[in-house]
Amino acid sequence: MSWQASRKSMTARQRAGLTLVEIMVAMVVLSFGLLGVAAMQVRAITEGSGGRHLSDASAIARNRVEALVRQDWAAGALADSGGAFTAPVNVALLDQTYGQAERITDIVVPLPGTTQIKMIEVRITWNDQKRLGRSVVLSSARLREPDE
Repeated sequence: MSWQASRKSMTARQRAGLTLVEIMVAMVVLSFGLLGVAAMQVRAITEGSGGRHLSDASAIARNRVEALVRQDWAAGALADSGGAFTAPVNVALLDQTYGQAERITDIVVPLPGTTQIKMIEVRITWNDQKRLGRSVVLSSARLREPDE
């Protein structure tokens, strides 16, 4: 066998497969890609949890505002709170406890017939994995009906 024929067969053998260095470089690139995907998955789970807590807090606030709006105008639950939120009441759901506080403000409009309005605000607070002291405030105004 000549020297050139031997060299050609050696080159063909080298081209037939990947070297160990090429395989290791490919593994490193793949590892970084998988780490990036894992980090995005963790972030997606955390953000999903935060979104669910925000949705739950909004539902609690909406339900409380609706309950207050249905109260009789002179009911104790609709008494003016003096501009301050009431002490928070704990509302426990599946994996989170929310604090519910409310503020009722009487507004008298100096017009003929003395129009009265009650401003109802409900604040829901909770601690999230990412942030402490998150809150949602839902406000509504109730106009006094002539027959009340």
